Amino acid sequence: MTSTKRWMTGLLACCLLLSLVGCQTYGEAGGLGAALGAGAGAIIGNQSGHAMEGALIGAALGGLTGIIAHDIKARKAKDRQQTVEAYNYQPSQGEVLRLEESVVSPNVTSAGSMIEATLQYAIIGTGGGTQVKETRRLLRGERVIGELSSKSFTRQDGTWVTTQQFKLPSNLKPGRYSLIQKVETGKSSIFGTADFTIQ
Repeated sequence: MTSTKRWMTGLLACCLLLSLVGCQTYGEAGGLGAALGAGAGAIIGNQSGHAMEGALIGAALGGLTGIIAHDIKARKAKDRQQTVEAYNYQPSQGEVLRLEESVVSPNVTSAGSMIEATLQYAIIGTGGGTQVKETRRLLRGERVIGELSSKSFTRQDGTWVTTQQFKLPSNLKPGRYSLIQKVETGKSSIFGTADFTIQ
């Protein structure tokens, strides 16, 4: 098969997949969109040398059309000693993971605007650092609309503040939404809910 024929075959396959998306109900289209987005993200990630990261970004983009997730920024609000004192931590307790704050700002906004998710948590007893996974999901009522981001980091003992900005899809309907921010290690997990309104 010549390169031109291969290119045309690929183009036709893409058109077929896109036409299938158009024939689905809202919920089904979201799932198929996530699958298509993950495939596109994997290609983008492969080219940049970060295949898994690309696939996660692609899934978020596909499942929630129009959202843009920015990088997570992290800083230590308290060092290990300050956190140990704040929680009266004893080594016999092992690993301790505590949620301190989960916030979204602004808490009143419009579709297509930027929001910033802030998460503050304490982790102690890691023995020099541990793998921590932060996941953020968008809900309306009890329904999960999509996973905004899910990334892992190595965190040392202390109190951490992490922030991430998102550009919301322009087609979100007015109403009350919630952002679930979850932190998990191999031993424990915590989560916090922050509400905001789209006018």
